[in-house]
Amino acid sequence: MEKVKMTQEDKTYFKNGVKTLCGTELIVVIKVINDPDIKKIFTQDNLDFMNKELGRQAGAVFARILRAFKKRDFKEAQRVLTGGRSE
Repeated sequence: MEKVKMTQEDKTYFKNGVKTLCGTELIVVIKVINDPDIKKIFTQDNLDFMNKELGRQAGAVFARILRAFKKRDFKEAQRVLTGGRSE
């Protein structure tokens, strides 16, 4: 099977899309990207790029959750985790 090579446009689109993910969506995307069957589709360079961007977003989400907990703003923490959805 030929591996998918991401263009610079694809990478920019992915990077901008990752910035919009809430905590729950981020966990799902990380699981999908690192699925053994999916890993066969992308080049290692692209997998490294995607995991780097997902890791950055995970750090940002974690920091926002910690700030919300520090302020005892549990509604904000839930919003960061769920993207504003109650369930």
